[in-house]
This record gives sequence, structure tokens and C-alpha cells, in this order.
Amino acid sequence: MSKPPPAEKATLTRVMQGLRMVTVPFPHLAGLAAAVRVNVDARVPTMGVFASGRLVVNPDFTARLSAADLQFVLAHELLHLALRTHDRAVGSRHIEFNYAHDYIINDILREALNLSTIPAGGLDMPGARNRSAEEIVLEMRRNGKSTPSRSQVWEGAVVDAADAMGSGSDGKGDVLDDRREREMFPGSGEDQKQRSRAIRDLAARGLAMGKAIGILRGRGSDAGNTQQAVRALRGIYRQPWHVALQRWMEGVAPAERTFMRASRRGADRMDVVMPGRQRYSQMLNVILDTSGSMSDEIPYALGAIADFCEATGIDEIRLVQCDTEVKSDEILGPGELAEYEVSGYGGSDLTPALEALARDPRVTSTIVITDGDITYPAETMPYAVLWAVPGESTSFAPPYGRVITMNREKTS
Repeated sequence: MSKPPPAEKATLTRVMQGLRMVTVPFPHLAGLAAAVRVNVDARVPTMGVFASGRLVVNPDFTARLSAADLQFVLAHELLHLALRTHDRAVGSRHIEFNYAHDYIINDILREALNLSTIPAGGLDMPGARNRSAEEIVLEMRRNGKSTPSRSQVWEGAVVDAADAMGSGSDGKGDVLDDRREREMFPGSGEDQKQRSRAIRDLAARGLAMGKAIGILRGRGSDAGNTQQAVRALRGIYRQPWHVALQRWMEGVAPAERTFMRASRRGADRMDVVMPGRQRYSQMLNVILDTSGSMSDEIPYALGAIADFCEATGIDEIRLVQCDTEVKSDEILGPGELAEYEVSGYGGSDLTPALEALARDPRVTSTIVITDGDITYPAETMPYAVLWAVPGESTSFAPPYGRVITMNREKTS
């Protein structure tokens, strides 16, 4: 591989140093900072990032930034990966969601870095970090002429949101799509998919750590319009969670024991045969919280559901997805969760899902998988409820139902 020209090498060196500086105030971005590939490219007017983690920087724009401003802009681009802007923009106008997340990200960084203004002429909406992207998109649509904005996300002229969202969006945004990456870097298609998958895994870890240290915000209040295929991550949750779930199910829906069906719990013994449950077709009712705050937990939750159903012989799963409205209500087999389309990623109100199942007289028990940062009905549901909360511990204490935690297997 030929060496880059001296000017390009200088830009690369400065950007790599800036990425290292980003990890000082934002340690949760360290994995993404190490994974991104930097390309110096004048075909982008300022800076942008692809879902594959390819970061493209304009050398002239980079040269105009002070070290502190470059740190801010690089942190901004990494947060697009951490917050999954590329995936969540599906179903919306790409540039609208780009701008909405720009407002949120810049406000997060302003608060974290104690800044009074947004560097590099970036988009500015005070308080945006406490709002959902969907809410901001709706505001830009309703009040575009009175919502301050910029003509592009970096070094943009002051305009109103209606003009910013107008025609000719090429070059305005910094969240760059797969098609453009293939056009700019031919032959990167398969590598692009593999890297995007790795970046999503790093983003999930970074997002969880960012929440833990209090940098990233909690739940929003609006329904989301995002759909994405989620790969269930199998074998992650420890066996005690399965045991607690099985005991709960047996308590709310006991079935007759029979020696005609050997117990799976005795599969490791050759000298003892334990009676299993009389086999009837059994359906597991599950409400899945698909709010934005659950984005990093959903693949693990789906894997846990599939693992449990296969281990206990459950044939069917009624899976109800909900953020602030019911996004889907369908019956699946455990194997169908391997690649599953998840919808929502908005606010956190499971009332519609819980009330929908309450209207179905066939429902006698339901598992609700949620991080607990939700709104739900105050009155007791007419069926047994198990609240399954990912994490080591939880302060979630609803007035009805039982709460268990879904702990992941510790790895060295």
C-alpha cells in the first residue's frame, strides 16, 4: 500500500490524536474510537460517518478546527454510531432524523463538556438531550419556519428548520448511508456488512456504559417509527433466570407430571428418570419493551426467550412489541427469533400492550421484558405478570406482579 501524501498523513495523525482525546471525557466511546477507519476525503464538505464505522474527514475543514473543537466534532460522530442513528433513521426522512440526533448529541456534549456554545457552527437546541428524536422531528415539521436551524450540520449558515429540511439535502448531513459508501469506496460491500455488524455490537456496549455513567439520557415520550432486523444473541443469560422463569410459569399454569415424558432437568442422569410435564401445546405471552432505552438489550432478550422456549418445550410465543404504542402482535416459533424485525425505539409506555392483553380472555399470564424505565397501568392486570428486567439489580418495584433480573453470563 502506497504511503499517503504528507498533508493527508498530517490530517490522519491529527484526527487519530483527537479520537484518543475523546476517550478521556467519554470512556464509553473508547471501543468505537478504536474501531473507526479514518479516510481523508475532500468529497465530503466537512465530516461524516458510515454505519460501517468509516469516518470521512475533509482535510480543509479539519485544519480549520482547534484541538478542542475537533475533539467535540469527533465525539459527535462517534455518538451517531453509539446511538444507532443510521438504523433508527429507517422509516423517516434521512436528513430529518440526522438533524434531530444532531440536536440531541450536541446538547449532550455541551452539558458533558460544560460549553456555552456549539463548536464548528453545529446545530443547537438547548434541552434537546431530554427529548426523543421523534419528538424533535415532529416539531421541525410543525414549526419549521420558527425553529432555528443551520443549512448543514457543520459550518452551516443560520436558517429555519423548514429551509434546512428542503430539497438538495446532499452534503447537509453527517450520517452517511450505505449506498454512498459503495459509490465512494467501490468493492467494499461485503466488508461493509461485516464491519457494520461489529460496530453495532460495540455501540451496544458503549450505550450501556454511557447510561451507567450518566452521560446518555433516559426515556422519551413519543412512539418511534424505526424498524430493524435484530439478531437474537443466544446463551447469554445465566441458567438461574431460566429456573426462576420456569418456576413462575409452573406456579401460574401448573400441568400434570407424567413419566411418559421425561424431565429435561434429569437429562444429565442415566440412573434416575424424573417425570416431566404432560405435553400440551403451550404459548408464552411476552411483551417486549422496544423503547429507545432498550436498544442494546433487545438482542439478548430475544435470545433468552428462544433459549428458554427450546429448553422447556414451548411451541409458540405471542410477542407484543411496544414503545408508546403496540408496534406488532404476532405468534412465532422460537426459531423465528433468530432474525427478527423489531419496531419502535421511541418512548416508554407499555400501557397499550398490557391493556391489549387484558382484553383477551385467553391470556392468563404474561412476561414483560423491560428495563423498568416505563409507564404502565396502575391497576392490577387480570392475568399474572412477570417483569423480567435485564441487569444485575433493579430498583423497579411495580405494585403487582413479580420482578426477576436477567443476568448475563460473566466472562473473563
